[in-house]
Amino acid sequence: MKSPYYQRRLLQCLAGMLAVAAALHARAADDATDFGWNTRFVGEGHELRRDSPFAAGLDLTNFGRNRYRIEQELRGRAGPVSLLLTATESGQEGARPAGRFVANEAYADFSLGGERFAVGKKALSGDVGYAFRPIDVLQRESRMQMMPPQLEGIPMLSWDNFSPDGAWSLVIANPGHQRRGEAREDGSLALKLYRRAAAADLHGVLRSSNRYGLELGAAASLVPGDALEVHASVLTQQRGERRLPLAENASIRDLLTADSALVTATIASPRKALVGGTWTTAEGFSLMGELWWDGTAPTAADWQRLSRQAAQRAALLGLPGVPAAAVAGATAASLRMFDQGNLARRGLLTRLAWSEPGGGWSAAADMLKALEDGGWTLTAAVAWQGDRLRLDAGLRRYGGRADSAYRLLPERGVAFVGLSLAY
Repeated sequence: MKSPYYQRRLLQCLAGMLAVAAALHARAADDATDFGWNTRFVGEGHELRRDSPFAAGLDLTNFGRNRYRIEQELRGRAGPVSLLLTATESGQEGARPAGRFVANEAYADFSLGGERFAVGKKALSGDVGYAFRPIDVLQRESRMQMMPPQLEGIPMLSWDNFSPDGAWSLVIANPGHQRRGEAREDGSLALKLYRRAAAADLHGVLRSSNRYGLELGAAASLVPGDALEVHASVLTQQRGERRLPLAENASIRDLLTADSALVTATIASPRKALVGGTWTTAEGFSLMGELWWDGTAPTAADWQRLSRQAAQRAALLGLPGVPAAAVAGATAASLRMFDQGNLARRGLLTRLAWSEPGGGWSAAADMLKALEDGGWTLTAAVAWQGDRLRLDAGLRRYGGRADSAYRLLPERGVAFVGLSLAY
């Protein structure tokens, strides 16, 4: 049953959003206003992998729990101000529903001295890749999610320049911050470039932050013909990071300490690169392929070590003086290694999609393969889009070699459905 407290909080958030919309619509008549409302329901059914080596800690995680969320979204613009506000109620098995109100975006565009500026909270994602985006160094959007929520923007101040053939932006992200918990929360200074050259779109980025030092990247998308598109992206970093299991022969004390279940390793001069292309037919079919390298992702040996240490912790259960709670806590903490952008350094995506000409039905099947350890994910989805109503449904499965990252995931698969209504 939904908590009355969270129901009240959600209603308060919705009332606040309606008040914001009403206030903005009440602006002077010469201010351009354009707002839309969207309601979305997403439900997920998760199948737990009962033979997981991490079984001792799964009760302390969200793995294997069916869940839902209901989103109320207000998006629009009033004069120089752009807004994206979301009120969400979410719940999962074994937990009380939770309510959350987020200003995903709230920023103003303005001119000063003949120059264009923007200030506030804004989504700053961008790159040419589908499954992986190497030069998305500000937003750091997690790709290949199933029915993801709206991106939450980043506090920023930007100086923007636009021309018929290109644009550049100088961005101060998270002003006043130094290094924070997540990389997207770090303070940084970035220069973003775009140029249109014949049939090619060219992108560039230069970013400086305390965590990674200098990051330099470039990307391009080219359409050589009506049916073919090719794209590529590359990034080099002064430093990088990745989460790793404990070193071999770790002590029992370290194995049972949740705070030290993983270590963060600094990587010198890592590289990221992607190349891909899409072939499209007049009948609505498209075939995409992408191949990439991520020098900050774990290696196959890292995943094998994580699995061995999970087995070592499980073997300690029942021994005199070994608290079961310590085994469960350290095992659950080690699963944070899955919370990384890429789970393998070398990846290959193939995607077959179809869209009904003129709109309506669409379908897609994705196969993502980790080339280093043999793991894979397979996703099939179907959708129907009407004037205001959209329906989605799909299924994702994980598999591969027993010691591969995707096979070590404590879940076998996920089924999902979504319903969205726009006003």
